[in-house]
Amino acid sequence: MISYIGGKARMANWIAEYIPTDIETYVEVFGGAYWVYVKSDVYTIPKTIVYNDFNRYMVNLFECCRNPQRFYDSMREIEAQNEELFYQFKKEVFEDNDVNDVELGDMEFAMKYAYIVTQVFSGLNPEKGKFIDLKGKYSSKFDAFRNRLLKPLVQEKLKRISACENLDYSEVIEKYDSPSTYFYTDPPYWKTENYYSLHDFDSDDHGKLCDQLKNIEGRFGLSYYDFDLLGQWLPKDEYVWERKEFAKAASARKKVKQNKGEELLIMNYEIEDCNLEKFFKDG
Repeated sequence: MISYIGGKARMANWIAEYIPTDIETYVEVFGGAYWVYVKSDVYTIPKTIVYNDFNRYMVNLFECCRNPQRFYDSMREIEAQNEELFYQFKKEVFEDNDVNDVELGDMEFAMKYAYIVTQVFSGLNPEKGKFIDLKGKYSSKFDAFRNRLLKPLVQEKLKRISACENLDYSEVIEKYDSPSTYFYTDPPYWKTENYYSLHDFDSDDHGKLCDQLKNIEGRFGLSYYDFDLLGQWLPKDEYVWERKEFAKAASARKKVKQNKGEELLIMNYEIEDCNLEKFFKDG
């Protein structure tokens, strides 16, 4: 939905193919940019749709996205690619305010955060990131984000969100676990934990997360790059492992040879009851 570290825009349709069609509750445990939900038709399946992230800036942003037209109207007149405005907003968001005191649904605060995160490199570390001047050569990601709020299908999806939670991964899994719940789980990847703003996920949490997922009543899809311990925690003879090669976002530039990365999706269910035969629409 927005430029952000670890976003699954390129992989969203592939991941969504494996989401079961008989679920009643859909939870993104590490919601981030929410691309899997926004780019797929999963919104047509469950009764309850939950966005969760420990980063309160992002939770406030998506709480505002639940009213997409009003949120768009609140930022309609803001000039994109204005360096002075970028640093003004950065001071107001990260220095003048404590995000824990911000009431979820604060559209002005969300607009300023969106302005910042869309105009630093790949949404990475917006607190410290510098303004990227596109010099008129490319369209602004801030423009792309706010214009996306006007698309009828995107609006429908955003309005279907039942709740935006600001919980630790363990808390949100415990809160929503049931036999009819599906957890899409996209944690910080191994040894990239500190790349994320306001993260509460360290190296020890990878094993803890896997242990918790092994014991839930519901079903999960877990995104990762492979690493040695993963096969010990979630053995391949007990869980379904699917792999697909993708171009890494950081190398996806013109005239630059694209580095490939292998995305891994681990599931605790058989894939016969999934969306494999469907084609997903890009919101």
